[in-house]
Amino acid sequence: MALEPGRSARRFHTFDALIEVPAFRWYMLSQVGNQSAQLMQMVVRGYLAYHLTDSFAALGAVELANSLPRIFLALYGGVVADRSSRRVVIQIGQVSNAVIASVLAALFFADVLRFEHLMVGALIQGIVNSFVMPARQSMIPEVVGRERLMNAFALNQFGMNILRLGAPALAGVMIASIGAGWVFALMAALFLFGLVTLFRVPKTNAMTRAAARHAADGGTSPSIAVGPHAEVSGLASIKEALVYLRGQRTLCILLGLHVVVGILSLPYQRLLPGFVDVVLTGGDRDRTATVMGALLSFTAVGALAGSLLIASLPSRNRGKLLIASLAILATGLLAFSVSNVFWISAGIVIVLGVGQAGRQSLVQILIQSNVSDEYRGRVSSIVVLEDGFESLGIFMIALLAEAFGPQLALGGVAIALGLFAAGIWATRSIRDLH
Repeated sequence: MALEPGRSARRFHTFDALIEVPAFRWYMLSQVGNQSAQLMQMVVRGYLAYHLTDSFAALGAVELANSLPRIFLALYGGVVADRSSRRVVIQIGQVSNAVIASVLAALFFADVLRFEHLMVGALIQGIVNSFVMPARQSMIPEVVGRERLMNAFALNQFGMNILRLGAPALAGVMIASIGAGWVFALMAALFLFGLVTLFRVPKTNAMTRAAARHAADGGTSPSIAVGPHAEVSGLASIKEALVYLRGQRTLCILLGLHVVVGILSLPYQRLLPGFVDVVLTGGDRDRTATVMGALLSFTAVGALAGSLLIASLPSRNRGKLLIASLAILATGLLAFSVSNVFWISAGIVIVLGVGQAGRQSLVQILIQSNVSDEYRGRVSSIVVLEDGFESLGIFMIALLAEAFGPQLALGGVAIALGLFAAGIWATRSIRDLH
């Protein structure tokens, strides 16, 4: 039996990209710092926003402030990712995020932190991430190559899920024991750790990427001139990518699916501080942060299993796997919405984690597998832009939770997600993708 391109004779291929690509190991180590900080931020920022306001709308507003800049800037972020060193773009973002976390820590220690400070910090970070996220998403294929793409994305998701086991729980324990300021301080240190370790990943730019493609194709692909006289404007680059997408039906469908599913699946995590406070702890603020961190860690247990499974599978039937993940996610979310017992909810979120891992990994894998190299950064930026629109939906669901309660809001979202998954299966637009 012939091996897949780029695969060795080992029987198990779950960790191929880590074993065979040293640069990917350093990329993943950098992700440890960056994603640990991001996961801790989800707990501490959500906890403080709800604690300072007692409002579900405030949770939605902070998320909206963080994501709204992407609507206006993400496409330019994609242009930067396609023209510049993606490593340098990410490192600049890590420094910026470390500064934001340090300022919020200082405000907390000075006992002057207000909800408005969280909003401003979220807004600035949203601007930074409009450039960082397209570079980060499009960097993995650059590091590992197309033949290891599915394995590398699944391993990246696996690494994030390992961090979800400990980082949110640690943030919750720190908030309850020594205060939220120390969580922000640790976040700053973790962002800087991610900055330093990323130096071991080779720096490339648009010219070296074009030259590598030209050499890989035996000199048959056109060389791309890069320089002050060859570059087109940012708007022209964006228009060029949109024209490219117009002829890529599969990519358009996948991008549409990404935004709809994001709107319907993300409220679970974004509204969790208020849900735990109202439904699971009865307003006991001393327990809310700890329970919230524990639930996020239990979610990671399921996500670990899901991402490891995907990393081990061959590159086929990915459309069916994606739809199955959405069905699992919808079922778990509906069950979670009606539970008011912690240990029952903890079991349910393990199932939610399996669905989340499949949804997050497979959408990215299918998008990156169907885009041409020269448009990878700009298409990734459209994914980031869609995250901004997702937050508009999350804000509306937060308002529903404010008006009708979090259980009814999440239950309605779960039903809508299940119906959407059934519709995708029936139309076969995604089901037949490999």
